[in-house]
Amino acid sequence: MDVPDSIEREVILPVPPARVWAALTQADQLGAWFGTQASIDLRPGGEVVFTWDGSTGPRGSSRGVIETVEPTQRFAFRWQADQGDAQMTHVEFTLEPHAEGTRLFVIESGFASLRPELRTRESHLEGWQRELGELAQYLASV
Repeated sequence: MDVPDSIEREVILPVPPARVWAALTQADQLGAWFGTQASIDLRPGGEVVFTWDGSTGPRGSSRGVIETVEPTQRFAFRWQADQGDAQMTHVEFTLEPHAEGTRLFVIESGFASLRPELRTRESHLEGWQRELGELAQYLASV
């Protein structure tokens, strides 16, 4: 069965790009909306770790390697397709100024090249919908 290779999402956030950038790249802010805790070494080759403590769903963590850091414009990393596995997908956030604040594009790709048992695209599809909603709520509350 063919698996679509990517997930694409777009959301307009009513805050400036610098606020969205901080929510994506500062550990305390990232952990406030994506998972329950995060650590990040914000440089190409640096590590990003997301942790879920079980309070909002399953418990676990996922590690990634940062690939692109273009402040207030583009942030990309590779991360584990499934907790504890070495195969990774690529996540890229692109930020653009918009009349209402910031247009945020998110693309996660690489699903087609994963081993069949790791093709978790459906759970990631639902996950991005939920997580981007949490990002919007987080930005509205700070």
